Amino acid sequence: MMALLAAVILLAGPQAPDLKRARDRFEFGAYAEAAGTIRAWLAEHPDASGEEAIEAYRMLGISEFKLGDLAQARTAFVSLLSLDPDQTLDPFLFEPKVVEFFDEVKQEHEPALAPLRERRRALEEEKLLAEEARAKLLTAEQARSGSPTKVIRIQERLYMFNWMPFGAGQFQNGQPTKGTVIAAAELVLAAVNLGAIFYHNALAQDPSRRCSTPSANCSQPPYTDSVRRDISNVDLVKYISAGLFWGVYAYGVYDAHRFYVPRVETELSARETSVKLSFDF
Repeated sequence: MMALLAAVILLAGPQAPDLKRARDRFEFGAYAEAAGTIRAWLAEHPDASGEEAIEAYRMLGISEFKLGDLAQARTAFVSLLSLDPDQTLDPFLFEPKVVEFFDEVKQEHEPALAPLRERRRALEEEKLLAEEARAKLLTAEQARSGSPTKVIRIQERLYMFNWMPFGAGQFQNGQPTKGTVIAAAELVLAAVNLGAIFYHNALAQDPSRRCSTPSANCSQPPYTDSVRRDISNVDLVKYISAGLFWGVYAYGVYDAHRFYVPRVETELSARETSVKLSFDF
């Protein structure tokens, strides 16, 4: 029977660390330690009135009863009833002698418990009336103003866009001007680089620009000196444009990560909502 009683208290009991220790000691039959722990917790929480306090006084009353201190058990049960005047101990879960003692205490204090019980019921009715009045107020206001005119738009942003070129990360982050500048710079640099590559290949593969024997304009065959200078200049443009392209790309990646937010929630106005709904339909 005590194992079942301890299991009930363990399942229904409070979660405060001190009271958990008290339940553990109570379960093992260490009633003196359990009672001492509970009294310490009650001293630290003199205004406790919730489920924790109810369970604490219940364990304290049973512990004191098992220790043979009926006066302290009576006091604990009275405190329990002051918090919950309708409290009962199920005879199928608690020892008959504990239930009998508790019922005696409850019957003895019934004259004081009756008005307390009525007061609790009145408070519950007042709370119910207040909730009904609040619900009526909100219903009337909704009927007057109509349904809510704003909705929340949730935008999930893709992390991979932070690594994409041409300002993709900036456009996703809501920075179109910066994204346009980065995209335009990368397009121009890419075009210059590709143009330099094609021009380099055209110069290198043009037979008319080659020479076979050293001469005044052919110090280093197979290209003439003027063609070799052109190729060198084109290579310089090619490498500089490539370096600038990757520099702008690296800045775009850094900037996109700096302002990246995975999820954006935006409240739409009534006009935006109506436009969105018209498109949906």
